[in-house]
Amino acid sequence: MKKLKIGLLSYRSDPFSGGQGIYIKNVSEALQNRGHEVTIFSGNPLPIVNNKIKVVEINTPGYFETFNSFERFKIFQAQEKTRLDLWDFIETFTGTFTEPIFFGDRLLQNTEFAKTADSYDVFHDNQSISNYPDSINKKLITTLHHPIHVDRDIDLENESSFLRKLAIKRWYSFLNFQKKNLKKVKKIISPSKSSKKDICHYFQYPAEQISVIWNGIDLADCKFHQRTSFNSEFVTIISSDVPMKNLRNILKALYLLKNDGLNAKLTIIGDLREDNKKLINDLDLNDLVSFRKKLPRNELIKILNASDIGIAASSYEGFGFPLVEMIATGLPVIVSDKASLPELAGDAGLKFNSDDVSDLKDKMKELVKNHALRDKLASNSKVRRDAFFGWDEYAKKLEDLFEEIISGNI
Repeated sequence: MKKLKIGLLSYRSDPFSGGQGIYIKNVSEALQNRGHEVTIFSGNPLPIVNNKIKVVEINTPGYFETFNSFERFKIFQAQEKTRLDLWDFIETFTGTFTEPIFFGDRLLQNTEFAKTADSYDVFHDNQSISNYPDSINKKLITTLHHPIHVDRDIDLENESSFLRKLAIKRWYSFLNFQKKNLKKVKKIISPSKSSKKDICHYFQYPAEQISVIWNGIDLADCKFHQRTSFNSEFVTIISSDVPMKNLRNILKALYLLKNDGLNAKLTIIGDLREDNKKLINDLDLNDLVSFRKKLPRNELIKILNASDIGIAASSYEGFGFPLVEMIATGLPVIVSDKASLPELAGDAGLKFNSDDVSDLKDKMKELVKNHALRDKLASNSKVRRDAFFGWDEYAKKLEDLFEEIISGNI
């Protein structure tokens, strides 16, 4: 295929937290390695990419680098006080997450974008779903990792305070804005079949305009590890400890397992909320639970190789990178029955009802006691590993969709 000039659009691209920056880095570098000219237009935080890729900073206020109202007011005072700045501040101050809402307007104000926009063959939006003009929309493809409505619903389910529920609904009110904007998008990329189904449901978007492409993942350093001993060591990767990660039910299941006379251990990789630290104390699990904050890649793999069984318990994942990494190292896994996790695990894991602590405990107990089943799942993991592909293959699949957009076949 001919070499393209590609504009990647991302309202934030934090390289160390969440998926935006990680996705943008991998996609941009894979496309550039295939000979395309790639420019990233991003709000702060900016991505960290190789120097062959141009990064254009879109001026954003940075209100969400702090949750202190006084600090936000100081940021506003330093703004030019345009109508856009005033509207952004009011929406932020009254509780709305505004970054995706105003990214499109701020993009159009950028001098570099204004001068070069017409020269791009295609634009690829990373779930900003902002208010773009027709000149962008006619060349636009959007990656929608999963509908954030799911995060909202889970947050509401886990909140009892009426006022806090109102605040949650206000925070997520940007979703109404995105639903309206998505109607203008010709093609969506979804990372899983389950995510595609939910996009259709929440956004009322036509299924035939959604292409499912599993995310690329680099497994070169994530070798299959043949375990020669068993020490009842469980591991789970949660990154940020939000209700959607379902860590509370893992801890409760570990407690039930302990009451059944099995002192299995659990390593948690990621941040830990205070209420879950309290739960560990209340359930007297301190001797059985260890946790590590965000780790370098080599340290993460060492911990996975030292573990016996992986748990991916999330109530929702558009695409579960940690699960794929666990499978790649040969871990037998236990996965929740929600969203993309069963799709990714295939026959390399046992499924449990994500809302049922006893069901999770039973699956944990079954794998601790059943050596033959562990070996079977580990063997299946070795086969399942080959179903996943790297970012170069992902970029090839993108090129086919870009060509459809450019040729007007979408």
